Amino acid sequence: MNPRALVLVFVLVGLLASPLIARPAAAADVSVTLIAFNVAWHVAAHDAPAKPTITVNPGDVLRLRIENHDNFSHTFTFDHFSVDVPLAQGTPTNPTVVLVNITASTADNGKWQFHCAIPGHATGTGENRDGMVGWVQVGAVNPPPTPGFETVLVIAALGAVAIAVRVVPRRKK
Repeated sequence: MNPRALVLVFVLVGLLASPLIARPAAAADVSVTLIAFNVAWHVAAHDAPAKPTITVNPGDVLRLRIENHDNFSHTFTFDHFSVDVPLAQGTPTNPTVVLVNITASTADNGKWQFHCAIPGHATGTGENRDGMVGWVQVGAVNPPPTPGFETVLVIAALGAVAIAVRVVPRRKK
């Protein structure tokens, strides 16, 4: 076999085999400090915007450190993940701290709301609450399309044509 054709065959085999040997991205630990302050949720600091959105990928473990800096009680209620924990009153210098770990899966793709269940702290019902609320976004909002097996077939067809053009002798007129 011609050396050029041999190289082309190896490249083609590599392209065809690459989806089979590629590994998925590793899951990550996502650590976030969520602060209850002035009847609002904030990430990391009092002056951070209220009503935060925390983004994780499927397979990630969201490690929440939830602190109550208000001088009255709250709850951290996250219906989608079946979490409902009370937070006794605290202060900025002596907060009440609760740790919550949530593992997201592909079944959790979407945007999910958490809230405080104390009457008057969050208004409305379901995922349309307002007030002391925030969200966890699992996965991309609009994930890019993933190339499927048809992409591999197109590459294989192009490779076969390239080999045929190089290897098959041309007829003379």
